[in-house]
Amino acid sequence: MTNRWEAFRQRLEPRPSGKCLIGLSGGADSVALTRILLPMRDAGEIEIEAIHVNHGIRGPEADGDEAFVRKFCAENGVTLHTARLDLAGREDENTAREARYRAYAQVLREREIPTLILAHQRDDQAETFLMHLIRGAGPAGLRAMRSREKRNGYMILRPMLDISGEELREALAAEGIPWREDRTNREPRYLRNRIRLEILPEMEKIAPGIRTRLARTARMIGEDEDALDARAERLLAENSGAGWIGTDVLRAEPEAIRSRMLRRWWRKNGPELDERELSYAQTKRLEELITAGPGTTVNLPAGWRARKRKGRMILIPAEGKARPRTESDRT
Repeated sequence: MTNRWEAFRQRLEPRPSGKCLIGLSGGADSVALTRILLPMRDAGEIEIEAIHVNHGIRGPEADGDEAFVRKFCAENGVTLHTARLDLAGREDENTAREARYRAYAQVLREREIPTLILAHQRDDQAETFLMHLIRGAGPAGLRAMRSREKRNGYMILRPMLDISGEELREALAAEGIPWREDRTNREPRYLRNRIRLEILPEMEKIAPGIRTRLARTARMIGEDEDALDARAERLLAENSGAGWIGTDVLRAEPEAIRSRMLRRWWRKNGPELDERELSYAQTKRLEELITAGPGTTVNLPAGWRARKRKGRMILIPAEGKARPRTESDRT
């Protein structure tokens, strides 16, 4: 064990424990993450398995990545699961990510593993922050990636968000540990790549250390978001039910809480969609119902509607998508 790797272990936040599944692409970050965790496994602190996802986009290169990961896991005694995806010709980042998470979820469910560990590091966080900023995200988007996140019944940990990619590559190179490079990471057609290859280097010239500061800003926004989310969740639990939410509490709260309550209400009661979040404009339309007269209705995604009714906002499913009737439906 080298001091460098032990130092990385001390910087993991949060520190993984129990049964975990590692997302292992074969790139430097995921190889380094596995290298960091192996001594913890050997000491009995953690049980690890790995999953490698072949997106089927890069042909023989992707097959080479899979072969590399198979060899790496065999040499280190790590149980490996593989998945090959059919993206139906779509190569955008969102489609690939969602398909990847579905593959993760299947293995987590089948193997009864409660925790997924991903190798995102500080530079990824800075890129994500800028990408969301450019797209006009609000505070929820500007917190970028969370170090701990609950998703579909399992926990996602990203324990390396305070470690730079350069540090990880230097550590691997010093020990002669190989990794795979994805050539698409250098193609400027993707926004993230342009941020990595063009924007951040220029920002670094103006303000050295900008990646660290951007990642720190994302973390601080995330901490504020968690506090606001907790208050919104408590108020929602106290002032809503199946398909309804009280408008008096919404009127009394500041916009920061009000908008969070409405988006959470929609996620809990609305339809299952690929994109569950309401847009900024849709949230604003819902807010207008708070002071609207009884019977006022606004349209929502997938044919759903919301209607003002006697101090409450009622969610109305699309035709043929009935939900159980509640007392609020009859008043």
